[in-house]
Amino acid sequence: MMNDVNQPMGRSALWIGRILLPGAFFGLWEWSSGRWLEAWMVSSPSQILLRLYEIFGSGEIWPHLQATLSSLVIGFPLGVISGVLVGYLLGSHRQLSLLLEPIIVGLHGIPKVVLAPLFILWLGIGIGSKVALVVLLSFFHNFFNTHTGLRQLDMDLVKYGRLLGAKGFMMTYGVVMPAISPHIMTGIRTSMPLAFIGVAVGEFVAARHGLGLFVREAVSLFDTTGALAGVAVFFILIVFTNSFLSRMESHFLRWLPKRERLVAISSSP
Repeated sequence: MMNDVNQPMGRSALWIGRILLPGAFFGLWEWSSGRWLEAWMVSSPSQILLRLYEIFGSGEIWPHLQATLSSLVIGFPLGVISGVLVGYLLGSHRQLSLLLEPIIVGLHGIPKVVLAPLFILWLGIGIGSKVALVVLLSFFHNFFNTHTGLRQLDMDLVKYGRLLGAKGFMMTYGVVMPAISPHIMTGIRTSMPLAFIGVAVGEFVAARHGLGLFVREAVSLFDTTGALAGVAVFFILIVFTNSFLSRMESHFLRWLPKRERLVAISSSP
């Protein structure tokens, strides 16, 4: 039976676990650095925190952070919207789905890392190539989740909507979209980490600024502490973004019964 984390004891245990497990990991890492492991290879949490303080205090990281966030802010919504729209279009038209779905599946299977140099060749090393990668990686998860939601749609809901006089716009936004909203929200949350992967790969290959470039330059100088500081910034951004999307998901799915809402939310990473 699934524990209800909204109960006081369940939520307390959850937060205790979230603090103790990382605390134990970082404590072991700090202790083993220079003892069991070569310090230059793994650095240490204290050195990484010091480096974070230095790069934020000096402003060194800000141009890289701005470049990465700009690519994400532009590319992620475009990927989400296009994925949902195309998924809805194909899910609503069976013949169109039969025609185009194999092509989309084939495109989805292409390793995106091999496309990064092509996007940079076509769009340059500026923000355009990074946005394109973010859109591409965000698109597919949102497409497949929306498409799956429509294929699994309870047709009784459509029948009831028609009996109540819903059609066209009202059928779409009053019946169908709420019914598949758990699938859409899951697609948004699961595509978010992929968007970060897309922008990091693009910046790692070629860029003027960006956290991926910051990490690449640190690695080229054998600066493990600097590279891990860049990774830590990525981690913090992902955690905060996921927290925001989780709250957004809870808000949009608040109409679901409590148990169904918890199951829908827990299906996302």
